[in-house]
Amino acid sequence: MKELAMRVSVLVIGPMLLAAIIGAGFFAALRHHFHPSAPPLDFPRAAGALDAQRQDIRYFRKILTLDRSFAPADRAEANRRLDALEALGTVLDRPQFRVALMRIDALADNGHSRVENDPRAARLELPVRVAAFSDGLYIMRATANNADVLGARVIAIDGQAIDDAMAKLEQLRGGTPAWRRLQATQYLTQQDLLYGAGIAPDLQHSTWTVETAVGASITRRLDAFVAPADEPAVFVKRWLSSERVPRMAAQWRAFESDQPLPITWIDFDVAFRNLRLPGTCIQLIQLKTNADQGGQNIAEFLKGTETDLGRAPPCSVILDLRYNDGGDYLNTYRFARDLPELVSPVGRIFVLTGPVTFSAGISTAAFVKHAGQQHVTILGEPVGDRLQFFSEGGSACLPHNSLCVAYETGKHDYQHACTDWDVCFWLNYFFQFRVNSLDPDEMIPLSFKDWRAGVDPVLNRAVSLALASTRG
Repeated sequence: MKELAMRVSVLVIGPMLLAAIIGAGFFAALRHHFHPSAPPLDFPRAAGALDAQRQDIRYFRKILTLDRSFAPADRAEANRRLDALEALGTVLDRPQFRVALMRIDALADNGHSRVENDPRAARLELPVRVAAFSDGLYIMRATANNADVLGARVIAIDGQAIDDAMAKLEQLRGGTPAWRRLQATQYLTQQDLLYGAGIAPDLQHSTWTVETAVGASITRRLDAFVAPADEPAVFVKRWLSSERVPRMAAQWRAFESDQPLPITWIDFDVAFRNLRLPGTCIQLIQLKTNADQGGQNIAEFLKGTETDLGRAPPCSVILDLRYNDGGDYLNTYRFARDLPELVSPVGRIFVLTGPVTFSAGISTAAFVKHAGQQHVTILGEPVGDRLQFFSEGGSACLPHNSLCVAYETGKHDYQHACTDWDVCFWLNYFFQFRVNSLDPDEMIPLSFKDWRAGVDPVLNRAVSLALASTRG
């Protein structure tokens, strides 16, 4: 009996152990190939400021060799610019140096690749916050002494038309035009970038011309300040809500809408939401990230949502991914794959997207569309990246300047079969999904006029279509 038991144990445990070893080996190889370590900082002590600048350039060049998103011609152009930068006989000030590296990095034209301030570095900012709408850029936050420009449309910065200023800032990041514009909106209130990009003539202040709601023109000098170390760096999507941002200084004022904001823009810091829209059989699900956030666990949320939908299948689901700028796509794959089975057989799934829908947010939209096919309708604006992009990778900071560079190594292709084992992210081979496009079936932009009136036109259209499909 003991012999038999031992044989059974070997037969059972042996394959399990072998599978565990193979799995561990696979993930070790995956990590080694797609998350390579940053280059070693093996430079001698800099002989001076110019030598330090050249060391930073050489290290930046090493980092870019890890980024696989560069096309050959773009990499050649990046190296040509780096050669010219290294040959300079003068020391650039930090903002100009930062902008020069950002422009070079943007040649990859990859939304994930980027040059950022070291999180520990001081941030030189202007006392306003801006959001982009279909009818312009509007000031949504301001410090108390600039409260009179809240709700005003930005016309010019330091004598340059806003479109010209934005075009310069859009050169600092790769990706789709919509993603570049979104990032430029974020950069608009960073004074060192305005100065480094040749928009502001002075590092300490910028002069903005705005048009108020009543048509008055105001030209205002905005003095830059160093943001408190404990104040969060907030992404521009947050300015759709006038709710207070935790840890943001009390001096900040928000522009309030004329009417109460709809459910999609209230409690904006709540990452996940699942509710039946009052008086309907429609389920609204919001995912603002693909990771745990603000004390909410995404796995627990999705499990609870599946239970709710299974208990009382909705006639239609509205899946709002407009503010999902990424995370881990593994967290939503199974839920997105199974979602069509959790809706009434004649029901539809309306996926809401926009330029903030990025990375794992795009993956989630693709999962749902592949699973639901003709039962899925996409509404809103195009997602923030192409269906082919590079992510994964890692990050490294320069030895002297407080700048960090994200290098991207793994290709995701949600439109075609990806067969190059050197660049195609291996985990994608385990997920069978393809979509021809994630372009909206109906393009519905958001205007400032709608926002101010408390109207979410994308949500309203989704509800209207969902109710019509129920009646039909």
